[in-house]
Amino acid sequence: VDGRPAYRPGLIGFTDREGSPLDLNRSFTLDDDPAELAHFLAEAGFLHLRGVFTHDEMDVLSAEIDRWRDRMEPDDRRAWFATVDDERVCVRVTNLGKNDVEFPHAERLAPIAALIGDGHEYSGTDLLVKPVGVSEGISDLPWHKDCALGMHSYRCASITFGVSVTASGPDNGHLGVLAGSHRVNMALFELNDGVDLPQVFLTTEPGDVTVHLSCALHCATPPVHSERRVTYSSFSLPGADPELNQVIKGVRDQAGRDTYAPS
Repeated sequence: VDGRPAYRPGLIGFTDREGSPLDLNRSFTLDDDPAELAHFLAEAGFLHLRGVFTHDEMDVLSAEIDRWRDRMEPDDRRAWFATVDDERVCVRVTNLGKNDVEFPHAERLAPIAALIGDGHEYSGTDLLVKPVGVSEGISDLPWHKDCALGMHSYRCASITFGVSVTASGPDNGHLGVLAGSHRVNMALFELNDGVDLPQVFLTTEPGDVTVHLSCALHCATPPVHSERRVTYSSFSLPGADPELNQVIKGVRDQAGRDTYAPS
């Protein structure tokens, strides 16, 4: 499919621009060489950028997340609801456009997308709160690719930017990525001992940004001791059909509710 080989152990390696082993635990800032950022993302399928936003900006974004959550009703198709301590709470507001969210995701993230050099354009933002102790409903997702439901050629040229409103880590959950998984065709949900691609979990501070390619296998670990807040913004290649994107997102959201929710 699209020129990618079938996965087999030993097929994928990771090297820096000089040909030395790539440090998959490396993080960057916006002051680093754009060519380094682009190379790392192409090799690993993800990127961690430190200090893109200030803590004060994250306080503003956190308040906006709460304003949107307060507006959601269970029958609103933009919302994901989950049960926490016998109460139904909104944990995700999806498919918000540039004019829906006051926080300038599009303006501030576009220069990072431009570093990749492929002309990606902003296509929308989701606002997430990940509480501790979800007993029913969808909140955190196991390992998956965003093309798991098909449409690889349409969906997997996109980039997802995660803005860490709160810190993320083992205690309150974080993004995990199977490095290099965007470079091969591989079965989903089969991360057994025979898969030699590294699992990398990104620990972030408020204001950090994570970047992952939509066809990289990724997951979100559930929080254990404290809530996590994050927004995810998508950037697509020019010419992407926005109406088709909305259809795909709707199918994906419903499948997530039906498939990934804890029993």
